[in-house]
Amino acid sequence: MICIPITAISNKEALDDIERSCRIADAIELRMDLIADGTLAELITAARCRSNKVAIIVTRREKEEAARADENLAGGGKTKDQKDKKFAVLKQAIELGADYIDIELACGVEAIEELKSHCARRGGSTKIIISYHNFQRTPSLTRLKGIFHQCRELKPAVVKIVTYARRPEDNLPVLNLIPYARKHLQEIIALCMGDQGRISRLMAPSLGNFLGFATLSPGTPSAPGQLTVTETMQINKLINGAEPKQNPPVLSGEGSQLRNYILLGNPVGQSLSPLMHNAALNDLGIAGNYNAFCVSDLAAALQGVRGMNIGGASVTIPFKSAVMEYLDDITDDALNIGAVNTIINSNGRLTGANTDWLGLIIALRQAMRIEGMKFVIVGAGGTARAAAYGIMKEGGFPVIVNRTTENGKLLAVKFNCPFYALEEIGKIEADCLINTTPVGMYPHIDESPVDSAVLAGYKYVMDVIYHPLETKMLQNAGKRGCHLLTGLDMFVHQGAEQIKLWTGREPNRALMKKVVISSLHRELSL
Repeated sequence: MICIPITAISNKEALDDIERSCRIADAIELRMDLIADGTLAELITAARCRSNKVAIIVTRREKEEAARADENLAGGGKTKDQKDKKFAVLKQAIELGADYIDIELACGVEAIEELKSHCARRGGSTKIIISYHNFQRTPSLTRLKGIFHQCRELKPAVVKIVTYARRPEDNLPVLNLIPYARKHLQEIIALCMGDQGRISRLMAPSLGNFLGFATLSPGTPSAPGQLTVTETMQINKLINGAEPKQNPPVLSGEGSQLRNYILLGNPVGQSLSPLMHNAALNDLGIAGNYNAFCVSDLAAALQGVRGMNIGGASVTIPFKSAVMEYLDDITDDALNIGAVNTIINSNGRLTGANTDWLGLIIALRQAMRIEGMKFVIVGAGGTARAAAYGIMKEGGFPVIVNRTTENGKLLAVKFNCPFYALEEIGKIEADCLINTTPVGMYPHIDESPVDSAVLAGYKYVMDVIYHPLETKMLQNAGKRGCHLLTGLDMFVHQGAEQIKLWTGREPNRALMKKVVISSLHRELSL
């Protein structure tokens, strides 16, 4: 459900915004603290005349409430005049038949109970949202759950908890509150403010958030980080398909909840994994979404994975090895490789797996025989480890080449295979060269990890990069007559294997490949 805050500076402009908002929104929020000369009766009447299906929320937020939110949840911090004005507006909203009024937890139990009694005397048609806002930071999950229960004890229709995200990981404890509230049969609005909090606005609807807020037009947010209603609808359409999904009901059974999946890395903005995985999940009819998280605190991110309704995670640069110490179990393949690109969450127990090696081997099998062939692997990271492991498992012979001698030698020792420094690559004779480094990845498309002259000695050249489809290295290799293998097939197959681990079902790999190719072609045409 999309709610548009009405934040115009005058009553006249607010009436215009109501007219426009009621055509597209599920709810509007009349911010009577911002509409300077707002006449509540006129605004509510205008909304009702325009649509009797749009829910009306009335709010009068005081700056002191947010400023003191984490210090004082028992009230205080406002003058008697401010309190009187606030409660006069909220009581009038009840008398005028608003669907919801929003009252801060910081106003105190006595004030909230007084409003509840006023609602009851007027027939109980107006419901109460009890809010907590923190404009400075995001408290710990334990603290947030405590605040949730303070709100819930007052028996509101909806609990609203909104914090400020200073880093991407701050979204996780806030989003965690949504499945937590569902277990307690409590409707909730849980979001993060700020640019770093935008991911919460994207993920919250699929977790069962009661509603989300979106601005009518750019430059008019009621809180930092809000998307426009057009952006929100476009994103919902991409995630949910052409027909928007209804908010799931509040349920108590664990098995009936949505299963969501995420990508953990830094950076992740260039990744097409969300587009590909969401297409596959939607095709399988699986209720859930896949979203990317740019992570700086890996431990905090995994704590969020355990507590949230997240069925699994993809892991990318630079965390494929570092993530292993935070997991409860690791598959033999991932343990032997020394890197994890997939996490399976089984009721809070996290198992690490690796599908990179299998994705790469499937792609190689489609083009050539692996057994008995010699492969030069450029790089020494998680993908290089997966490549060396898979090639040896198939009977091939890997050779490690890396710019940093120490890392390259460590990998070569692990797999008992030769190592050469990058400047010595011309001395090697092999059948296939595989680049596992990010050199040449979008947007640095004019870079190549090796000189063009080196490529003439290889029959096959593979780049694990899929964005762009044909990297500078592959372009150079094509001019030398090499057989080219892009990173697209590996990307699709490793992603498909992840979905199999998460869901136990085989996704449509052709569809996944088509979605990625279409996206890359659209980008080229821009």
